Amino acid sequence: MKYVRRTGFTYVLNNPDGTKRPRRGLFWMKKIYKEWFEYAKLSPFGVPEEFGNLEDFDDFEVWWKHPDYGFELFCEPEQREPIEVVKEIDLDKHIKHLRIDLTGDPSKIKLMFKRFLDKNLVPNDKLVSQSRYQPSKPQSRIKIPPLQRYRETYIQREILGMSRGDVIEKRMSPQPPYQSREERKVEIHDYRKDSERLRSISREVQKAKQIMKNIKKGTFP
Repeated sequence: MKYVRRTGFTYVLNNPDGTKRPRRGLFWMKKIYKEWFEYAKLSPFGVPEEFGNLEDFDDFEVWWKHPDYGFELFCEPEQREPIEVVKEIDLDKHIKHLRIDLTGDPSKIKLMFKRFLDKNLVPNDKLVSQSRYQPSKPQSRIKIPPLQRYRETYIQREILGMSRGDVIEKRMSPQPPYQSREERKVEIHDYRKDSERLRSISREVQKAKQIMKNIKKGTFP
């Protein structure tokens, strides 16, 4: 599935030898790809082979700047300028080649060029991602805080072995100064036993696992 946005974020990254890579764009914000990486690191379901061995990368930025991974997986292909002086003819249905006499009447050349554009330009007010790996939703529908919460809950439950009650208690706000120790104990007990909060923790773990399964299929979240 491909989604559309009207502008992209462009980057120029360096190669390990110091040379610069071509300027290319991203259609989604970088922080979305960071969450993608963090989930992939945790996933027990595996990741696409093109992501490399994530055990070799503790830091997102290192993976992101690697010439084979990170940015290279999500960036758009390098775009040519819309007008170029060429010596060879390209066979492309959307590319036309003109012969222009540069010594001709400037006004007539401009008028003829304008008429040509008016007649031949193809409407292209939408940008469609051509990257190898793409998020499954438009950027506006990907909310980072819930994704971070699902991931943290997964770590607490599946890796640290915390009970659902422990996770709930950890989320509680600090004890206010006016609250007695006994009142706090009652509040903690009620929070830990609240059935809706307990179900919410289970749902968040399942959402995190589904996201990881989606990563295996090549998309996020």
